[in-house]
Amino acid sequence: MLIKDLKIDQVLENKEIAETFLCSNQGGVRKSKKTNTIVLLAKFNNCSYKHRKDGDILYFTGMGKKGDQEMKRQNKSILNAKGEGFALHLLELYEDKKYIYKGEVELVSSPVIERQLDDNKEERDVFIFPLKIK
Repeated sequence: MLIKDLKIDQVLENKEIAETFLCSNQGGVRKSKKTNTIVLLAKFNNCSYKHRKDGDILYFTGMGKKGDQEMKRQNKSILNAKGEGFALHLLELYEDKKYIYKGEVELVSSPVIERQLDDNKEERDVFIFPLKIK
């Protein structure tokens, strides 16, 4: 399957995501230099990352499960995606193994820092990226 053939609300399995975007099959932020894409997986069920929606904006929690998040690696990739020529693609997960393709998204403003609990139930700073479907 090609990226251009994906349909909004199409349900994909993890293997199909990795094969379509030529990216890793692990993690919530998957960068592919082969397709110039960054795949964002927003898991809403049983997840330590607290993504949320408000109208047409998805507030995507950055990567890093313990301690304060830092603006490096995946988080920096999201921030710099447009300038580096990478398209951000969003999939949402409400049930195990059922990834729903939502389309290409863009960062609509600078990320903000919020306080959330980490995997050890300790408060920490996380990056929140406001995203909107293009």
